[in-house]
Amino acid sequence: MDIGDLLEFVDESMYAKSGKHLNDLQRKIIKGVLDRQKYADIAASYNLSEGHVRDVSYELLQMMSNTFNETIHKGNLESVLERQGSVNLSFGDRSINSHIIGYIDLGSN
Repeated sequence: MDIGDLLEFVDESMYAKSGKHLNDLQRKIIKGVLDRQKYADIAASYNLSEGHVRDVSYELLQMMSNTFNETIHKGNLESVLERQGSVNLSFGDRSINSHIIGYIDLGSN
């Protein structure tokens, strides 16, 4: 999944859970964390204070943890998003491993 697809997946997932889309700073933080940037570097590149970026990042990771029902922090963000954005479907002797955006609701009917 490229960064654009990944951000879209996170945005749609969070919107489905909370009714709120990612804002520009939240998108920049996700991209920066995935690029292995330090908070100070993310802040400097957008002319913000490190403390502000750190605070927004903390809130964002908490919201993402609630959305994906697992603890997310800066060190595991990439692996969690890869796992959450991947779906494996088996149909007898065939299987599909694909990236998804959105949700599949099989329901009970």
